[in-house]
Amino acid sequence: MHNTLRSTAALALSISLPSVNAFWRLECDGSVGTARIDPLMDFGGLSDHIHTIKGGSAFSATSTAEDLLKSKCQSCGVGQDKSAYWTPPLYFMADDGTTTIVPEKPPFKAYYELNTGMTSDGKTQKIEAFPNGFQMISGTNLRRNTTLSGPDPSEFTGPFTDEDNNSREQRAIGFNCMNYGHNGSPAKNEPTLYRHSMPEKSWIDSNCPDGIRLELQFPSCWNGEMDGGEDHKDHVAFPNWINGGDCPAGFDHRLPALMYETIVATDQFIGKSGKFVLGNGDPTGYGYHGDFIAAWDEGVLQQAVDQCTDLGGAMKSCGVFEFPEDTASCTLENIPSEIKDEDSEGPMQGLPGGCEVQSGPDRAVKGKGATGSSSGGKGKGKSQSKGASKVSDNHDSGSYASPPKVAAVDNKKDGGVFAQVENDAPAADAPAADAPAADAPAADAPDAPAADYQAPSPSSPSPAGTTPPPTEPIPVEQGGEFVSTEIYTDGRVVHHNKIVVQEITVTTNVPAKAKRTPEAKAAHGKRGHRHHHHAMQHGVGGRRLR
Repeated sequence: MHNTLRSTAALALSISLPSVNAFWRLECDGSVGTARIDPLMDFGGLSDHIHTIKGGSAFSATSTAEDLLKSKCQSCGVGQDKSAYWTPPLYFMADDGTTTIVPEKPPFKAYYELNTGMTSDGKTQKIEAFPNGFQMISGTNLRRNTTLSGPDPSEFTGPFTDEDNNSREQRAIGFNCMNYGHNGSPAKNEPTLYRHSMPEKSWIDSNCPDGIRLELQFPSCWNGEMDGGEDHKDHVAFPNWINGGDCPAGFDHRLPALMYETIVATDQFIGKSGKFVLGNGDPTGYGYHGDFIAAWDEGVLQQAVDQCTDLGGAMKSCGVFEFPEDTASCTLENIPSEIKDEDSEGPMQGLPGGCEVQSGPDRAVKGKGATGSSSGGKGKGKSQSKGASKVSDNHDSGSYASPPKVAAVDNKKDGGVFAQVENDAPAADAPAADAPAADAPAADAPDAPAADYQAPSPSSPSPAGTTPPPTEPIPVEQGGEFVSTEIYTDGRVVHHNKIVVQEITVTTNVPAKAKRTPEAKAAHGKRGHRHHHHAMQHGVGGRRLR
């Protein structure tokens, strides 16, 4: 006689869905310059703060996509791309006010993430290439505070359906601690966009022996207009998962989700008394920002979007691209005489251009303390010609100096990770520099920060990295239900998992008086329950870091 045991159990399957979140890393081995220029916010003039510029060598205070496409060289690794990518650099400021630029650990990476989603009325979006001349800014230069509630850092708990675009923009900034493991201690990885403010230097010294990673996500929902207004933001919005998910009403076009990643050698300043401050005078990190002008050879970017769906992210796996040599030696073609000799590297007293450090929590004042800046065609950019939009001073201006001569940095492990990753041994939370009080005025918003905001405490445990599930179930061929995406690192390999729940029936024939097998017991114990098991050791699409 036999008993038949029937049980429904849930299995987690790792499957590959290339159309969901393929991407490539555009790697830039050098900068064309570090300069006080910004053709978007200070067209034709000098800026009150400095930027590090990647991309085409024809970048200038008046450059357009047409100008950039004529560049003689580019500092990034795809030959058909002469786009411009720029952000403020990081400086170390000693107690006596002496500043020195914090060297980058190349390559700088611009991620082109091919994350699809839905429109507000439920239509699936097709990813469209940036049209040449497309311009946008992410981040708010004068922000010195936050309107986000809860501790920072904190576990990623999207989707952020009820948050406005201003709140989502604040989540699009990351300052992540780099620790590859030393003297037998384990490596400690932090998720992308995990910490939205810059930690105190003392905490960085103690916890980040390999530097910090500055991250900036750009919006990927677009209304189809080229004119983004004077702040170059009105035409775009963040989806509800920040780098993916669904778009708000009025933004039915889907663009590649662009993200900048810069690793800087803060470890060269361990033990030195002072603080870190961005080139725009921001020691808090809340005002980190970046600019972008699209300038690709005609048709190439759309071809890459359609064809280059590698989950590994290596730009050289895309057959559409050409790869120029010696991009690290590319520099700006023309440097205005009035700033040709301006020091951007240091040591020097204060920040370039005399930009004053403003710690907040009040919103910073544009141009405070700066010398030699001019408004030019403030906030317009040559391609912006449509009617008036809201005026915003969310970003300052720029002028260029010769590229800094940065000492070579050992980059055996560059730590470039686009993903949410697992924390094997979470470190203590970093206290935010100049964290705002609960009643402090909000940055870039009329209301004050949420009343329940608390500055992080060094004693608070840091949550392990988690990856958000998609916004809706996706049926798969195996008859299962797609429930989440998981990306994690193992050494220098990034694993990309698709977690699928599938209902199966396990039937086991057992003699009536015999003991059930362990498998049967396990099946019986799971009866009526659906478990999401994460396939941590066998990820599909594992990708090795450069």
